[in-house]
Amino acid sequence: MHLLSVMLLLRGASSLQRCTPLRSIRGQIQMSTKKSVTIKRGKARLFRDGNPLVYGGAVAETSGGLRRGDAVNVVDGADNKIGWGFYNPDSMYRVRLLPGEADVDDNDAVLGAVRVLIEAACARRGALNLPNDATTAFRLINSEGDGLSGLTVDAYGPHLVCSISAAWVEARRAEITAMLEASYGGAKVIWRPAVSRLKSEGLTVEVAEDAGAAVEATEANLAYEVDVLGQKTGFYCDQRDNRAYLAPLCRGKRVLDLYCYSGGFALAAAKHGALSCVGVDSSRRAVELATRNAARNRLEGTCTFTTSDVSAFLKASDTLYDVVVCDPPKLAPSARDLPKAKRKYQKINALAMNAVKPGGLLLTCSCSSAVTTTPGAFLGILQEAARDAGKRLTVLRTAGAAADHVIQSAFPEGAYLTAVLVQVVDGR
Repeated sequence: MHLLSVMLLLRGASSLQRCTPLRSIRGQIQMSTKKSVTIKRGKARLFRDGNPLVYGGAVAETSGGLRRGDAVNVVDGADNKIGWGFYNPDSMYRVRLLPGEADVDDNDAVLGAVRVLIEAACARRGALNLPNDATTAFRLINSEGDGLSGLTVDAYGPHLVCSISAAWVEARRAEITAMLEASYGGAKVIWRPAVSRLKSEGLTVEVAEDAGAAVEATEANLAYEVDVLGQKTGFYCDQRDNRAYLAPLCRGKRVLDLYCYSGGFALAAAKHGALSCVGVDSSRRAVELATRNAARNRLEGTCTFTTSDVSAFLKASDTLYDVVVCDPPKLAPSARDLPKAKRKYQKINALAMNAVKPGGLLLTCSCSSAVTTTPGAFLGILQEAARDAGKRLTVLRTAGAAADHVIQSAFPEGAYLTAVLVQVVDGR
């Protein structure tokens, strides 16, 4: 009996040695002592392929006494490392993964990894010739697109406006400020927390009152006052390439710029020889800003701006324009909002089409990711709108955001803007 027990023990030890080398056991024990998040079976490949957002439903367990904002390793069920990122138990994005490597137990190593990503983003814009003599307004860091989920930075001349939508960024403001100042030639950093999105991260923050001072920047040699407490970070850099394409087509034309904000499309058209440009926005603050920008560029004789609900304006007017721009705010914050948003897009586009002279141009946009990433969704909406308006459309161009709004191939959800240029003719 004693001999049998010894043989069984030896057999078990031999089996263990064959199945799991001692160095692997040590590696697994070492990994498990670190702060880590384990992904559920069948979910790991998505994150190995580069998707940066780990939802709560993909998490099997955590270890290491995690707190909000902690750097963590992300591992599969066999304790193999997938990547690293920042943890937040209060967010639907339980972990925001960052590319590269970092020792999550070493704060200096974590900050060093963030610094590398910021420097890479700056170099990426340099490769795009941004900034340049004509343009100093552009997207410097595009959140997930640059591997820095939760941090968006727009450059306006020497000022960098940082939009924060993640707890890990909020917790490291001072360090990130120093990195940005060093990477972008001593820029002045202005923090613009996305209050509602941070609330979903479990944080309550307030925007500093002194952050409202206007800054200046240029786009295509047009000078703009940028209201950093206005919409987005103060300016729509994402439409830069679309403004550059459309503006030369407006020479000698009458232009209507709907949801005009600070007047970007109207001013670009006026600079390229448009006969007249009318901008409409429901925000008085935006209209006043656009008016000042027209005066700043000596285009007040061509550009006029009015405060009005866009739908009400279009229903009350029988004026026809050669070129109409329709760039409404985000109407579908998520995929579940898509059915309701489609109806809104359809109604506003039908009204916009009826404001276009026969044979004229309509540039119509959606900044809802749920629309942009659903194949054929926006063109389908436009076709329904054309049917409602009794029009026929010829699609001339479909585009997205400017090139500085970079996207990772593993995260197509980063593509949010669709801009479609159509010719509108009477279909009755």
